[in-house]
Amino acid sequence: MNRKENISIQPFDSSKVDYSDPDYYQVLWLKHGFIFVVIDLEEFEATPNTICFLSPDRSVIISFSSKATGFILRFSKSFFQELIREDMNIKEAALLSVSGQIPKIILSPKIGDRVHEIAEMIDELCGSEIPNKEAAVASLLKTLLIYCDSKCNIRLNGHTNRNKIRLVTTYKELVAKHFTTVHQVNEFATMMNISPKYLSQVVSEILGVTAKSVIVEQLMIKARHDLKFSNQSVKEIAFGLGFSEPFHFSNFFKKEFGVSPTEFRYT
Repeated sequence: MNRKENISIQPFDSSKVDYSDPDYYQVLWLKHGFIFVVIDLEEFEATPNTICFLSPDRSVIISFSSKATGFILRFSKSFFQELIREDMNIKEAALLSVSGQIPKIILSPKIGDRVHEIAEMIDELCGSEIPNKEAAVASLLKTLLIYCDSKCNIRLNGHTNRNKIRLVTTYKELVAKHFTTVHQVNEFATMMNISPKYLSQVVSEILGVTAKSVIVEQLMIKARHDLKFSNQSVKEIAFGLGFSEPFHFSNFFKKEFGVSPTEFRYT
């Protein structure tokens, strides 16, 4: 397998606007600095942390600023058929479907960070001579697709209200920034100058989950990471996440994950 022909990952070129490609599947990661995207004549606003999954023959026009950050992951039809599709479940494969609606998703900020890290790992593998690297790249791509299936991501379609998308995106960004000190939906609603009831309604409509669950997701991602990959005590982690007492954190963690923080750390 020739990696140059089968898979590549690269930044966007500011001198180029047309990214159509009849021979490759493409994953467009629009982290920030993008203005709009036109896919098959459908134009939509390029909200930060947007990711698009394109099958071959899709027409793609992108407008972005000089400081845009993101990447294009391209892989051949044979790479998809041989190393990816066979092991995918139906939900994951739908993101790379050759027909139907184009998957366009706004990622939760923390998941966006994970996607960026996966892209860096894919790029590192593509430039290496590691044995079985194609299989490793395929595994990472499937991991990326699984992350994109998070309930706290926004799936865009032509009928989605843009104002509500912006509101939910702002909410998720605020949660990502303040979740270690602010745990209540009503406090975020105050920051946004809207009522908690309206915020909850819009989040439920756009994401299909509660506004509270967006906060919980951020807390759980950070808690699990710190328990597994830091030397902090459970007490230190609890205080770092904004819990007034360690037992409140332990009760929260066990309710969400089914085991205590200490049990999770050593399993």
